[in-house]
Amino acid sequence: MRAVVTLAPNEMSLSSVDEPVLGPSDVIVRPELVGLCGSDIHFFSGHLDITPKGPSLYPRIQGHEFSGTVQSVGDEAAGRVEIGARVTAWPLASCGRCYPCRIGRRSVCDDLDLIGIHTDGALAELVRVPIDQIFAVGDLPAALGAFVEPMAVAVHGVQRGAVRHAEQVVVLGGGPIGQAVSLAAQARGARVLLAEPIASRRQLGEALGAELTLDAGADDVVSSVREWTNGEGAPVVIDATGVPAAIRTAVDLVASAGRLVVLGISDQQVALPIGQFTVKEFDMLGSSCHERADVEEAIRLVSGARDRLEPCFRTEFALEDAAEALDFSRRRPEAAMKVMVRVSG
Repeated sequence: MRAVVTLAPNEMSLSSVDEPVLGPSDVIVRPELVGLCGSDIHFFSGHLDITPKGPSLYPRIQGHEFSGTVQSVGDEAAGRVEIGARVTAWPLASCGRCYPCRIGRRSVCDDLDLIGIHTDGALAELVRVPIDQIFAVGDLPAALGAFVEPMAVAVHGVQRGAVRHAEQVVVLGGGPIGQAVSLAAQARGARVLLAEPIASRRQLGEALGAELTLDAGADDVVSSVREWTNGEGAPVVIDATGVPAAIRTAVDLVASAGRLVVLGISDQQVALPIGQFTVKEFDMLGSSCHERADVEEAIRLVSGARDRLEPCFRTEFALEDAAEALDFSRRRPEAAMKVMVRVSG
């Protein structure tokens, strides 16, 4: 079968590889659309901070946020999903033994196994997925089925921030994750302010229901948030950028006794004022991946917002152009909300 293989950092090739072998508890899926995100870019460039299971993370077929149709089902998975059903995947498997797993925090398992990182992903004509990681998406279009995974990341981040009804939430970054966070927070009844430097993304944020948007590159975000919150600061601030300057600003934005959640991926470091932690007594929380329940909630949220979300997915590349798609996603964030690679369909 055809697959795009990341051979080494910054080296990707369209290749002919063996088809995946169907195990008794597995499903073989024919991917239709594969979404590209920041972690794909970091993996391709060699900057993803994750431990390999063997001597190296490479070579690897990338692609962890995708939708496709079921082609075959193993004997032990029979009856749990129909042949031809459109599905997406929960792309992580946990060990069940380590401390995070024992306390129910499988998304940060010490021995996490990620599709597209530790096992081959969906930038291929076929991909093998354990049945426990398969979710049917009903009649969702392929693009929205692929968007379930990033929406689940957002659902998990909002859960980590314990967002409550009527709370004011500041979201830093209006890319796919930031927009998904805005939707997930609104679903809990929160009021959302979205800070984003790209005008088209601010416009999308307004269309998706943000109460207020700010130009993060030009506006005085701290003063504006103070005004929006009657001088108190935001009870919840969620960073979806991974940019050190944004995270530093988030410390100034969060209210005393508030919650600051870092979702953005980065290999950079940020200096923070220690005194703010003791003066404000705010919680600073990381958020990684998602849990099974987050995927289920993400399917409901994407389905409920499908009419507003569908216009966001218009930028597609062919499988053989996957390297170009990654480069486009990195260099031209203003040109597309979500870059996707079409594998079939």
